[in-house]
Amino acid sequence: MDTLQLAAAAQCLDRQLAQQAIQGISDAPGGIYLHTAKAHIALIVQRAPLGLWQDPAFHKPGALTTWSSPLNQRLAGFRIQRISVPWADRIVRMDCRRIHISKRVDQISLVAECFGGRGNIALLDAAQHIRWAWRWDSLDGKAAPRFLPGVVYVPPEDSLPFDQPLPGAAAWLRRVAPRYRPQHTAEQQAMQEAWSQRLDPCASWWRSSAEVDKSVLYPVPLPDWAPLQEIPAQEALRFVLPAAHPEPSAQERAFALQRERLQHRIQKMRQDMTRWEDPEVYRTQAFALFALPDTMASDTQISAPDHTSATGTLLTIAVTPGKFLHQQAQWYMQQAQRSQRAQREITSRLQESEKLLERLVGNEPQPSPVEGPATQARLVSGSPAPKGKPEDATFSQTVVDGFTILWGKNARENDRLTFRTAKPWDLWFHIQDLGGSHVVLRRENSQTPVPEPVLAAAARIALQQSQSRAISGEVDWTEIRHVHRKPSGGPGQVTYRHFKSIRVRRDGHHSNL
Repeated sequence: MDTLQLAAAAQCLDRQLAQQAIQGISDAPGGIYLHTAKAHIALIVQRAPLGLWQDPAFHKPGALTTWSSPLNQRLAGFRIQRISVPWADRIVRMDCRRIHISKRVDQISLVAECFGGRGNIALLDAAQHIRWAWRWDSLDGKAAPRFLPGVVYVPPEDSLPFDQPLPGAAAWLRRVAPRYRPQHTAEQQAMQEAWSQRLDPCASWWRSSAEVDKSVLYPVPLPDWAPLQEIPAQEALRFVLPAAHPEPSAQERAFALQRERLQHRIQKMRQDMTRWEDPEVYRTQAFALFALPDTMASDTQISAPDHTSATGTLLTIAVTPGKFLHQQAQWYMQQAQRSQRAQREITSRLQESEKLLERLVGNEPQPSPVEGPATQARLVSGSPAPKGKPEDATFSQTVVDGFTILWGKNARENDRLTFRTAKPWDLWFHIQDLGGSHVVLRRENSQTPVPEPVLAAAARIALQQSQSRAISGEVDWTEIRHVHRKPSGGPGQVTYRHFKSIRVRRDGHHSNL
């Protein structure tokens, strides 16, 4: 609504609801509902830019929130005296009055305003002091406190009284949103004249049929928007809830989380690739240092000829003062081997991750998490992990409700998973009193809650990846920080404390101990 739309809506509702008692209020998306015996008014500060509507199909409201409950208590019993747009801006004012048995009169006003996507609703006393006010900072944001109580409400400085004579057509056109303003002077004057001749507060409105999905509603004909259809004011002011977007399913949320984590993982691997120098660069520097006398470096850089180049280009090589050159040449050779191995492994994992991402983007169905006795553990070398560590790709893993679960296939993998890959706040699972895989459930931090079905899924994997062949078993679990290597024990042998136990079955049932 622009100012003309808002003024026309206020004039019509003012005539219909004068002296109606406010029976209560309730929450609305981006504003409030005011309930009387005759109508339900939707005062929506975030309906582009301010909405004043009737909702004949209103159903019983839900529970009031912490911000709407005080307003409901203060407005109950007041009668509506006037609904107006006192300033030529997107501000609507509702003046109310209540007469006590003692003949004392209470005056109160409700002001709603919207400027550039932000909206406010304030309750004013008779002296125009703000007694209650909340704001909306975005179209889908929640209400939040706006003003300190006791402040005198003042409209924006450039807001002129709506009924004040205006100096010219340009000032009048400020009341019209830019998208509705005619381009030619004659059409602007015709629009202004049509508004001045609109004597009936509930006169017909006009709807554009050019935009089916977003019908334009206006209280006077718009010259540039033909064809227009004349409709009753009651139909124009009927509140229609915005189209609700369906909530994504649990599977869609899991896929979205997988894609996000996988994209983050691919980005990290590409960053790792850039950190490693070309192995040939390291080797060239090593050969150049080996060709020099084995003296002790006295500076942080040294110049040496490149014997692999036909022109004998001089290389500037970083060295450590106090160390012999041949010793540092050996270090450069080791770096060349590390670089070659890292690039080979990262490239392989990167290709697998990119293929998995293509499948996820294409919405290909993924295997379901471990469930029941017939489901076997699967190897997902490219599955995303929350932190995107390269080591995760070498472990068996699955994703359950957005949580990544990893497990090792042998003693060395168990040791590496528990003591090198896992974070202190990750959860660790192991079959009780038997040999089996270490199972790690990834968490974002120590405060991340894990749903009970996810805990049961991790424990079920620990049962299935153990020496137990029973249909059920007890699985211990704790945080990684409570797991320690067993003194004088081999790889994967641990001790742990502060643990809990959970009994699970291969068919999915479980009970906490």
